[in-house]
Amino acid sequence: MNRGRPARSRPTLILYQSERAYGAPVGGRVLDCRAMATVVRAASGRDDYDACVRLQRDVWGLSDLEITSAIQLVATVHAGGLLLVAESAGTVVGFCYAFAALRGGEAHLHSDMLAVHPAARGLGVGLRLKWAQREEALRRGLRLVTWTFDPTRAGNARLNLHHLGATSREFLPDFYGTTSSALHHGLATDRLFVRWELDSPRVARRAAGEPGATPDFDALPAINDATWRGGVPATSPPRLELDAPELLLEIPGDWDAVVRADAGLAREWQDAVRRAFEALFARGYAALGFVSTGGERPRCGYLLSLRAR
Repeated sequence: MNRGRPARSRPTLILYQSERAYGAPVGGRVLDCRAMATVVRAASGRDDYDACVRLQRDVWGLSDLEITSAIQLVATVHAGGLLLVAESAGTVVGFCYAFAALRGGEAHLHSDMLAVHPAARGLGVGLRLKWAQREEALRRGLRLVTWTFDPTRAGNARLNLHHLGATSREFLPDFYGTTSSALHHGLATDRLFVRWELDSPRVARRAAGEPGATPDFDALPAINDATWRGGVPATSPPRLELDAPELLLEIPGDWDAVVRADAGLAREWQDAVRRAFEALFARGYAALGFVSTGGERPRCGYLLSLRAR
């Protein structure tokens, strides 16, 4: 999620690995976007591995004890893992790291880290790293990539569920315990576990550039109500008895702002989100999308559904 000094210019973004087109949503295409001239490629050599270590420090503020070392990255890749880097003007500005996994008898990749340098965020680098990861996994004959993410972070939810087409049916309470990362704020590290079915129609449509469905935010039955308190949103207790084909679970649009304003309020949000996911997943719902509104106080939330989309 970080590293190096980004280039100042912003020409065309080209994704490739050596001589072959690599990582575009439609294989082999050159994509135009508001990004720096960026190459997505497999990590090669110790400099790339060291760059990924620096990015872990810069993006997450981890202590050395909790950083995945260059030695571990080398060993993991040699054993079948995948480490992709996004490079601009000779500087690694992002990386995506996955290790070989076997869970429930299903061989796949588990994507443990996705990092983009703060100066390169909002330019589509993370999304392009993920599409490159999909392409390489499919080339290896794999059909699944999994990972976890913080359910209170709207940007991650939008990327994972809406743009990539991943789905979640599993909630992991306080998965990592208390960490040294400043991004975790000393709070519980709850996580959603997602499955990215690489050749499913849902993901194939996203890869072809077709946007996910965007149901009317206000028309969905709401699991919780968000009201504003001191300039940040607060949540009501979740309505765990709701019964409809599709439900909305609202979360803050800016999680860090909530934590900075009121740590107690942040814990209330975590408790409501945790209770809702655990109860609804147990009843057969899946997190299949992420929806939002505009306006002066934008709202956003998860689409929980009993039916496939």
